[in-house]
Amino acid sequence: MNIIKLISILSISFFLASCHSAHDHDHDHEGHDHSAHAHESAAEDRETEAHDPDEVHLSDRKAQSFGLTTETVTPSPFETVLRVGGVIEPAEGGTSAIVAPQAGLVDIVGASLADGSYVVAGQTIATISGKSLQDGDAASRAKSDYEAAKKDYERAKSLIGDKIISAKDYDEALLRYETARAAYEATAGRMTNGGVAVRPSTSGHIVRSDVEQGAYVAAGQTLAVIEHCGRKRLRADVPERHFASLSKVKTANFRIATADSTYCVTDLGGRLLSFGRATKPGIPYISVTFEFDDAKEAFFAGQYADVFLRFDGGQDAITVPDEAIIESQGLTFVYVKNADEPGAYLRREVRTGRGDGRRTQITSGLSEGETVVCHGARRLHLASATAAIPAHNHNH
Repeated sequence: MNIIKLISILSISFFLASCHSAHDHDHDHEGHDHSAHAHESAAEDRETEAHDPDEVHLSDRKAQSFGLTTETVTPSPFETVLRVGGVIEPAEGGTSAIVAPQAGLVDIVGASLADGSYVVAGQTIATISGKSLQDGDAASRAKSDYEAAKKDYERAKSLIGDKIISAKDYDEALLRYETARAAYEATAGRMTNGGVAVRPSTSGHIVRSDVEQGAYVAAGQTLAVIEHCGRKRLRADVPERHFASLSKVKTANFRIATADSTYCVTDLGGRLLSFGRATKPGIPYISVTFEFDDAKEAFFAGQYADVFLRFDGGQDAITVPDEAIIESQGLTFVYVKNADEPGAYLRREVRTGRGDGRRTQITSGLSEGETVVCHGARRLHLASATAAIPAHNHNH
């Protein structure tokens, strides 16, 4: 009995051991095939490699898709720069007011008086009627007064030759006629069924509307303000402690929130107009004003600007385009092309100095003759971060 039990136990143990061994063999075989397939796929698709955190390898095809551009580091004169805040303003004579030709109620045509609307010289943007007012419509009254004064004048003109009326009576009739004619002609060409048409004398954008639909306005009251296309002004607000250096300002770069580009006043056909000689009470800033062309209508009045005042003079310095500089995890660095290995780029920590909105001074970390990545540096950084993530290993 004991012998039979022992034989049974040994048989079961042997069977289980055999099954386990076969399972391990099959699983290892499957794992081997999976790993080999992943390795071959990675070898075929791999475009970016990171051998260490400070180096990334990029194939020529990938570099081209990134639009990578480089620049050789060369010291060159770099101006003194002062960064301040500023605002875009209309140029002198760059705005005009649209006024009411007569008193009455305003009937706005469509959205013509909405802020930002573009209006054309001679376009009817509203009508004003006084027919429902107690005093009646001024334009209709002017027409009646003119017709009556004209008749009186023509009669006086025919009588003065025969001295039937005195010269004084004739002069009074003439004066009444000329006054009535001036009042009538002011609105005669604008008369419509809905009232007197309001038509701007120049084209431009509505930058301020002062009336609402159906509102009462007096003759001569401002209805809206138009900003003409053409030139704009840039006003930089400079802390008063920099007053002594303002005479050396020659131009300015500036950035606005609605564009990625940094503009230069000189490149826009602009110039420095003036700088202030005093501050206003409670406002310790001095205004420096530039004027420039805005033919493409890229700017609007009241727009905030980040201004970089550029001064005469400057010393040789190593600078790079702002797009070459990467800031990540509290570090500032650029990518430098490895001259000893094609397709290799080294991440180099640098220290920066002043900037003019387009280029930034590098005070340490770069040497003359090195090649730094400009356009595409951000994509290169993202590619290196992706390549540094280890692949998932399917192990059991």
